[in-house]
Amino acid sequence: MLLALFLIDTAAGLYVFLPIVGRRNAGVKFYRLIYIVAGALSLGALAALALAHRPVIGPAVLVLLTVVVYATLGRPKRLTFRVSAALLGIAYVAAGVWQWHLATGASLPWSAAGSIASIALLGSVNDAMLLGHWYLVVRGMSIDPLKRLTHVTLVAVIVRVIVVAASLAMPGTWYEIAIREGIFFWMRAGWGLIGPIALYPMVWGTVKIRSTMAATGILYVDVVAVVIGEVLAGWLSALAHLPV
Repeated sequence: MLLALFLIDTAAGLYVFLPIVGRRNAGVKFYRLIYIVAGALSLGALAALALAHRPVIGPAVLVLLTVVVYATLGRPKRLTFRVSAALLGIAYVAAGVWQWHLATGASLPWSAAGSIASIALLGSVNDAMLLGHWYLVVRGMSIDPLKRLTHVTLVAVIVRVIVVAASLAMPGTWYEIAIREGIFFWMRAGWGLIGPIALYPMVWGTVKIRSTMAATGILYVDVVAVVIGEVLAGWLSALAHLPV
C-alpha cells in the first residue's frame, strides 16, 4: 500500500506540474518522456496493489488515460486531447488523495493535505531534475522553465513543512512520532524537509548563471533527499494516521 502511495504521488506530481515547463519550451519529446515515466510509475502502483490483493481500479484508470493522452499529444488543440489531459490531471490528484486515505488511515481532509503537499514536492523536484537533463539534449532552450520549477520546489517544501507542523500539533502526535519514532522522524525531517530548503540557494545560484549541468547535479541530491523523506513520511503517517 505504501509503495503504491509513493508511486502514485510521484507520477501525479510529474504530470500535474508539467505545464510549468511549457510544451513550447521543452518540446513534444519532453512531454512524451514525462508521460512514459508517469505511466510506468502508475503501472508499478497497479502491480504493487495487485500483489497486496488490493483493488487496482485507480491505477488501471491512470494507465489507460495516460495512454490516451500520449496517443493524442500530437494534436493538442483537439477536444480529445484536452478532455483526456484534464481528466488525467483530476484522476491523478483524486487517486493520490484516496491512496493516502487507504494507506495511512487519515481522514479525507488530512489525506488531501498530505497528498497534495507530497505531490507538489515530488513532482516539482523530479520535473526540475529531468528538465535539467533536457538542456543537454536541446541546446539554446530558455532557462525560464527551470527557474520556475526551482521556485515552485521551494514553495512546495514550505507547504510540506506547514502540513507536517500542523499534524505534529495534534494531541499525542509529537510524542508518538517525534519522540517514540525519533530516529526515523528526524531522518525524515532532515532529508525530506531541511535538505531541499538547504539546497535551494545552490540550485538557484547555478540556474541564475545558466549552469544547467551543475544545477542538475545538485537536483540529483535534492531528488534523493525528497524521496528518502517521503518514503519515511508514508510509513510515519500510517503510524500517526496524519500526514507527517
